[in-house]
Amino acid sequence: MFKTIAFGAALLSTALAGPAIYYSAPDYWKSVRREWLPGTPAAGGSAGGASSDATTGQLAAGPRELPLEGAPVRELAEVFRFDVTVDWVLSRWPRVSTGLGYLQFQGYRVPLVTGIDESDLAGSLTYYFSPQQRVQRITFRGTTGDAQKLVKLLVTRYKFTRRLTNDPGLFIYEAASPDGQPSGVLKITSAQVVKSSAPNRRFDVELFIQRS
Repeated sequence: MFKTIAFGAALLSTALAGPAIYYSAPDYWKSVRREWLPGTPAAGGSAGGASSDATTGQLAAGPRELPLEGAPVRELAEVFRFDVTVDWVLSRWPRVSTGLGYLQFQGYRVPLVTGIDESDLAGSLTYYFSPQQRVQRITFRGTTGDAQKLVKLLVTRYKFTRRLTNDPGLFIYEAASPDGQPSGVLKITSAQVVKSSAPNRRFDVELFIQRS
């Protein structure tokens, strides 16, 4: 059991490497543009097609009229799924970070904001594709004001179960594949500073899901 947990923690740590993106009301998009689009105007540009940015290592793709956070997310299940394609990612978000190789996988990272309610998520979402162009791994790192919506999805769809810890500010949920290997880890921690003016940032969230 200890080896399984340790292995899962190691996978989570590696899979979630990279910058986290957080938000606080309208100021969030200013920080997103600075982090994801350095030296790039917040809006405008040529329309249509896809182009790579050699200085930022990012790919501009899909309709330019889409907001940076991509198409609206009605349900979390729309984005936390393994049947998506590279074309789907590039068409849903106008700018995607690439060059995120992990072992034999190719990662595509996008900014995710599901809404402005306390149960919504904001952060960075990454899909890792295999050489066969199938999603093998999904990671998310960000914030929320209430993680119950995410927990419900992971429990019902991916069979996550809670593992109790001695830390009252830490909540861990795990999933295992049929052979007993860890296939997912969700870590929810209380934010170091909780402000009444930022109810969407009460918890930090780190998630790793592996195709079983």
